[in-house]
Amino acid sequence: MILILFYGFLVISYCQECTTTIKGIFSKQIYEFERSINQIRNEVAQARQQNHLGQFEYAANMQITTWSIGLSRGAQNCAERCPDSLSTCKNLKGDFGVLFYSRMVQSSGVEWNPQEIVKKWMQDSQNAEQLLVATISQFGCGRAIKKSVDKYMEYVVCFFDQAPIDGKTPYIVANEKTIAKACRFGRSNQYSGLCASSYNKMLIMNPEHSTRIFESLDQQQQKQ
Repeated sequence: MILILFYGFLVISYCQECTTTIKGIFSKQIYEFERSINQIRNEVAQARQQNHLGQFEYAANMQITTWSIGLSRGAQNCAERCPDSLSTCKNLKGDFGVLFYSRMVQSSGVEWNPQEIVKKWMQDSQNAEQLLVATISQFGCGRAIKKSVDKYMEYVVCFFDQAPIDGKTPYIVANEKTIAKACRFGRSNQYSGLCASSYNKMLIMNPEHSTRIFESLDQQQQKQ
């Protein structure tokens, strides 16, 4: 009986500790995540930016990546668990790749910029390697904020449909003449250093398309 009561206390304490007040991502931030991640992949593929090892190397098979509503739901679920490490959402991510970011903020309505988060991930070798896995074609992110005494904790999580493989380089190294030459679906129309993907029907550089796709998501968040 004592053990049951103690277990119940732990469960209640955990739920109280991770009660989030702000949940979800709007279409503006979705567009910014797509743009920021693809820009970095494009820059690395053309050796204009350092890769995860601090080297400048061309890539032959770096794909463009697009937003996945399914992956974003998993990432949102993870964000609402207030993750303090990758193991927090281990049972949610399966074989997918995952990145997370957290910070203390002054208010629940704080401005946030996906581009800055992606830049911070690129400053860490392991996180940068996840962003540069060539075969990533889809990803999705979630965000949540919880009250923490007189301040707030912000959590941002992204799931990717591919994770780095130990001992394997994340992309095929190329030379200047073979950038995006190992592409199954040809070269991307939006980014000259990236390959097109089978999900190119989601034209991420088309604002009207993004608005149409994510309008229902915004409406759902406004109801919360």
